[in-house]
Amino acid sequence: MLKIILVFLFILAVLLFIPSFRAWFLEGLKELSDRLLLLFLSLTSGFERELTGDGRSEQKVWREQRLRNLRGLTLRSRQRFEKSSSDDSQRS
Repeated sequence: MLKIILVFLFILAVLLFIPSFRAWFLEGLKELSDRLLLLFLSLTSGFERELTGDGRSEQKVWREQRLRNLRGLTLRSRQRFEKSSSDDSQRS
């Protein structure tokens, strides 16, 4: 078992020298730590325990609205970036 772990760690160390893999690995690690922190905070904060059924449904509506707004902002940002990229390539 120890040999398998050592081989895995060696392969991981070698792969971390590849910049694209390193960036992907670190982003995954950051996402994992963010999710674990949010889970910890939600479990220990007691948030939503005091809400009524109406309050929960209102929170759900607000959450969905925020997600729609973020998706819209992402779409507009991509469109602007693509437009500015195409304008820059035409000027060259």
